[in-house]
Amino acid sequence: MGHTASRQFRKSNNRLHKKKNIQINSRQVNTNENIFKLHDNSKQPSLHHLTDQFTLASSSNYQSSFEQALIDSLYNSTNPRPLALYIYDEQSSATDIFNELVFNSDSINTYLSEEFILWKWNLTEGDYQELLTIVTKHANKQVAEIIDSTSTEIYPLIICLIFDHGQIKIESVIQGIMSDSEIFALLIQTRDAFGARFDLPNTNGLNLRNISTENWSIPKSTLIQVSKESNEFRRVAADFHDGASSIVRIDRIENSTWLIQYLNQKQMIDARLGHDHTEKLLFHGCPYAAAKKILQQAFDHDRIGTHGSYCGHGFYFSTNWHVSDGYAKPNPSTGEKRILMCRVLVGRSCEGNSTMKTCPLNYDSTTGGLDTYVVYSNRHVLPEYLITYK
Repeated sequence: MGHTASRQFRKSNNRLHKKKNIQINSRQVNTNENIFKLHDNSKQPSLHHLTDQFTLASSSNYQSSFEQALIDSLYNSTNPRPLALYIYDEQSSATDIFNELVFNSDSINTYLSEEFILWKWNLTEGDYQELLTIVTKHANKQVAEIIDSTSTEIYPLIICLIFDHGQIKIESVIQGIMSDSEIFALLIQTRDAFGARFDLPNTNGLNLRNISTENWSIPKSTLIQVSKESNEFRRVAADFHDGASSIVRIDRIENSTWLIQYLNQKQMIDARLGHDHTEKLLFHGCPYAAAKKILQQAFDHDRIGTHGSYCGHGFYFSTNWHVSDGYAKPNPSTGEKRILMCRVLVGRSCEGNSTMKTCPLNYDSTTGGLDTYVVYSNRHVLPEYLITYK
């Protein structure tokens, strides 16, 4: 459907134009300016194919579900990136002009491709309510309000989303009226604000928490072997043992369901403690075959206490791989061992003892000193890498 039909539909919505200015991260977005009125009656040569070219050129451009785009961008534990929600009217001359400015610019196109996930929505009469429903369900009402309160005359829009303190937030809104330098500046600002929120934590001073019976059901984790020639391999090897001499292979662990459970738990702990320095990187050693079982079913409450419970009846982790190595029983036929490198929500920690079945009130983990930490729920753990070594 064309630009006129889309505009008529939106004007019939009784929520339209309720807000003239919306505050976004200390800035105001004007939602009632008719910034494309000069182009209403002067159709430019079609450039619709530019977005198709971008789709083919970049795996960062999403045509799958909005939920999947969120998982692979903001919630991605290995390569997190901001999500750019591009909303446009395919038959609008304003879209033609914007596509030429953005997607035909080497600098902007390359930066979007490398630093963002781009998810597109062609705004038409038939799918407008569907878009609002999807965004409200999987992001939040603020994002839907920006879309709903924005006149079609200022389309297209790129709404840049980041994940901060456990919440999806709008960092910037790019309007078609902006110059290429303004667009680039907002993209850089968004990427900087997003930062490295899911980089591996500092391995100095890892932590943990207590356990209780929990309702837990997740799909099997996926293992992706990390190339020995990659920076990722060298980084993980350095965190593990200041080198890779004894490492046979490193597998990255991916499980979006487990990740979302972990992030939800982190959001609650961050809110309670008033800061986001609540997670640390820890090691967990176990028998060779048990590591795979953990990644299929999560940590098993029935095995708690198998190797002692002096810090509490929970899941044990250590800041020191040598400690975890003592629990990493080798494969009898190859002599290889396995250790899990995990993010652990330690939150507020206290000294543990063998009588503890759960964490004391207002605590998130127990500890036995500098090396050992205990947590009590799978929601407090996110396995990141499976390290096989000799």
